[in-house]
Amino acid sequence: MAPTITATYAAITAILFIGMSAYVIAMRAKTNVALGDGGNPTMLLAIRRHGNMTEYAPFALLMMGLAEMLGLGGAWLHISGTALIVGRAIHPLGLHISEGSIIPRVAGTLATMAAILIPTAAILYTALA
Repeated sequence: MAPTITATYAAITAILFIGMSAYVIAMRAKTNVALGDGGNPTMLLAIRRHGNMTEYAPFALLMMGLAEMLGLGGAWLHISGTALIVGRAIHPLGLHISEGSIIPRVAGTLATMAAILIPTAAILYTALA
């Protein structure tokens, strides 16, 4: 069975990823930093927002795809995929250079962890059953 539900969420995640990539590129142009963060806190923030997406989204999508191929129901996959999209969209709002609300960061992290744990639990249940 083709993982069509996961593919849908992968496509949406790719759009978010491209948006974050474009933001990093724009910040590079604005700050004249070609490589790394150049000691610029604004550049560092843009890089880390993008980096968090790069670190978590592929793993969540991998777990979703494997679970879908093993037969995880569509409702669980949609819950996982929605948690991933929402989590990755709101997480950057909680990353700040100075003090600010970390609620979006925490909520985004928890949603992303749920997106990983749901298919992980399904895979382990299938493997151990």
